[in-house]
Amino acid sequence: MVNKSVNKIAHNNCFQCGSPLIFVSQEIVKPEGSRFAQTNTVYRCSNSECQGRKDKEKADRIKQQEKKAEMMKQKSEEMQEKREQIQRAKAQQH
Repeated sequence: MVNKSVNKIAHNNCFQCGSPLIFVSQEIVKPEGSRFAQTNTVYRCSNSECQGRKDKEKADRIKQQEKKAEMMKQKSEEMQEKREQIQRAKAQQH
C-alpha cells in the first residue's frame, strides 16, 4: 500500500542553509527517446553567501568538465598519432 500523503507539499527551502528559495525559471522538455515530458525548475537561494558558494561550485564543476574533455581530446590525438607511427613503421618494413 502506497502512502499518498508523501511528497504532496513542495518544500521550497535551501537544503544546505534552510533559507527560502527564489523561483527563477521553469521549462518543460521531452527528452529524445522518452515517452514523458520532464519539468526542469531553477531556483536560487535567498541567502547570498550560500548562493555564492553554489555558483562557485558550479563554475568549478564546469571548469573541471572542460579540463577533462580537453585531456580526453589530447589523449585521443596522441593515440591516433601512435597508430599512424605504427602504420608508417609497418609500411617501411614491407
